[in-house]
Amino acid sequence: MIRHRRKERRHTLFLVTLVTFMGMALSLSSVFAQEPVGEPAGEAAGAGRLTREQEKPVAHLCAGCLAPIFTDGSKGSITPYGRIELDAIYSNRMTNPLDPGQFNGYATAAGSSNNSSTTFNPRYSVFGLRAERTDGYHTLTGVVEIDFYGQTDNAGNLPPRLRLANVRYAWGKSSLTVGQDWTPVMALHPDLIDFSIMGYNGNLWQRLPQITLRHDFTDNLQGLVTVMRFERGLTQCCGQTQVRPVVPAGANNVGGGPSSVNAFNDPDQHPYYGTRLAWSGSGRAQGMLVAVNAAYRYYRSAPAPGNPLFQSGKDINSYVVGGELVVPITRNLKFSGEIAYGQALGVEWFRFNQELNLVNGNPIRTFVGWAQLSWAASKDFTFLGGYGWDNPINSDLSNSQAINVPGSNIQYLLNHRTYATVIHPIWADFYTGFEWNHLMTEWASGVHNQGDNFMLSFWYNF
Repeated sequence: MIRHRRKERRHTLFLVTLVTFMGMALSLSSVFAQEPVGEPAGEAAGAGRLTREQEKPVAHLCAGCLAPIFTDGSKGSITPYGRIELDAIYSNRMTNPLDPGQFNGYATAAGSSNNSSTTFNPRYSVFGLRAERTDGYHTLTGVVEIDFYGQTDNAGNLPPRLRLANVRYAWGKSSLTVGQDWTPVMALHPDLIDFSIMGYNGNLWQRLPQITLRHDFTDNLQGLVTVMRFERGLTQCCGQTQVRPVVPAGANNVGGGPSSVNAFNDPDQHPYYGTRLAWSGSGRAQGMLVAVNAAYRYYRSAPAPGNPLFQSGKDINSYVVGGELVVPITRNLKFSGEIAYGQALGVEWFRFNQELNLVNGNPIRTFVGWAQLSWAASKDFTFLGGYGWDNPINSDLSNSQAINVPGSNIQYLLNHRTYATVIHPIWADFYTGFEWNHLMTEWASGVHNQGDNFMLSFWYNF
């Protein structure tokens, strides 16, 4: 009996203690819930404030670590996208379009028309991820994109290759792009199917690491400034590797220290500094575009150990000035084109090996351009026709082929292309297209070539 009463007392004491703590908690909550003096009730309840607390980021982050992800007040998404493509190619230009080392041959008439080849090419298939986040005013967009034009082909195992990797931060009427993206200068491109999109034939393009600031002055006028640099440095051609102008005593070929001939930052290299001002039409001028562009880069030419005739160590001023134009002629017919002039324009503009004379080391001036007509005949067929040219100044290429055997196909006096394309949507995002390209090349060695490329393509955009 006594034992039973003691047990009841312990239960009663526990209940009293529990009720006491609950009462204290309720009292404290009512005190903290009181409206602060001078603060509106709405803000005290959380209206207009961040609705979720975040841990403060640490002061130091290791290079391989991810920073805390701040998501307050914004909405985001991650979207995969891509293209699955197969090209059936017949060419009588004595080139192999599957070989990534033959980009030059892919856009020039490199051989006799008596030599031809046929191949299937899946390498232009693309996969990408796009991440977006916005709070209605600020917007972040990140893109990572690959294709399969890696530099090796191991028994048909095609390696991926980085195409794009950039983030774009937009606020108000301005945006900042950081990372590898399409060249923002001379940004208009023809619509043909061919992979080179007229590189070497008048279209200046590339995908470059860059920092680009854009601003919309009005709804129709946009300007930008950019700093961009091709990550691989100088063109890998004709023994022109990037080495120190003066090799120190006891130098070796290992590493990048002061005793090495392979120093990435010697000679002096600068990025391109560029700008573009573009006007886009509205109302009756809807679809019209007029843009002017300029870019400049300074560097000191590197020696070419494999080419003792090459005069290096020269101050090179590389620049381009040009314009872009798009004019809707009718509702279904459109003209588009570019024209530009510059010098020492090489790999950064998809003009591998075309920037310097290979003997005297002087910059090569060139005049480039392209024009295209696009006709949307119906919802089932779109027709394209165009012409492009890349015309270096002949005197700048004098004796440039002296280090090469007769018939060399490294540098050209004129390279031009004519093309015709028809595109047909099969169903939804599944398309087919047929394209004919005729290329004519006048090489600096005095050889003239011409050839044709026929391509039947199937692609699915997702």
